[in-house]
Amino acid sequence: MRIAHISDFHFTTFFSTNNLSQVEQALRFAVELESDHIVITGDLTDNAVPKDFLLLRKLFDKLGILNGNKLSLVIGNHDIFGGVQTAEDIFLFAGKCSRTDYNKKIQDFYSYFPELFNNSAYFNPETVFPFAKVFNGFLFIGLNSIAEYSKVNNPFASNGIISMEQIAGMTSILDRFRQMHLRKIVMVHHHFNKIKIKDNSKNSFWQNIEKQTMKLKKKKRLLRIFQGEGIELVLHGHYHESRDYKRKGIRFSNAGASFINENKMEIYINIIDIEKKIDVNIVKLPVQKKAPTDLELMLDDREDTGY
Repeated sequence: MRIAHISDFHFTTFFSTNNLSQVEQALRFAVELESDHIVITGDLTDNAVPKDFLLLRKLFDKLGILNGNKLSLVIGNHDIFGGVQTAEDIFLFAGKCSRTDYNKKIQDFYSYFPELFNNSAYFNPETVFPFAKVFNGFLFIGLNSIAEYSKVNNPFASNGIISMEQIAGMTSILDRFRQMHLRKIVMVHHHFNKIKIKDNSKNSFWQNIEKQTMKLKKKKRLLRIFQGEGIELVLHGHYHESRDYKRKGIRFSNAGASFINENKMEIYINIIDIEKKIDVNIVKLPVQKKAPTDLELMLDDREDTGY
């Protein structure tokens, strides 16, 4: 089994048109590598606007991966609440988040990519998450780790938690497929490692605050469940640093290298080969500066987002 794991596109046409080219380059590499499955662990968009989701949908279709057997997605905090893109947004963001209909945003996310969910072995269209897919002897479980907005507990809309309802759903999934003796992989947005800021002077005040609020709450409870259920691998993003690490005997792959920087020199993709062992290779691709012609046409026609 070969998995291409990518995360945190932060695609936006608001102030950048180059990062869709980077996204295409990363996905094309995954396709040409003949990966058995591609996993994207959230923050597909930077500001959760329909036209950006629909451009990504067109890109998936163009590359032949708008297919649940080829591609799996989980939702990120930016796919629900968006983010801060201008100085003015700092003062408006809390109000925007408080007006966001959390459950509708999850349904919207599903509505952009129904083909990637509808063939699932376990799927509830009312909640979307958790869902499960079974192929090649593996059970893939997708979770929504995005916490609802709170001025006190989630002021930057970047903290995470797995609800008790989702844990119950995950337990049902594991019980349903227990007799099949499948190898188990979890896909989720939030990270399980501790964030370390090496040099505060290189980060803005707001970036430092956000990093201190990017926590997955009650992660110890989740780790106990993962460990008890024999979860071998957890794929995640959120923290923009590609890493491969272990906790409680579980392998974690963080494909968190954001694509939002137009001057980015390298693209990071985690290529995971699983046989008896799990081998994670973090691949660095030099960014191709020139966007393909047909991609430029897609961007020029970005107001036409129907499908």
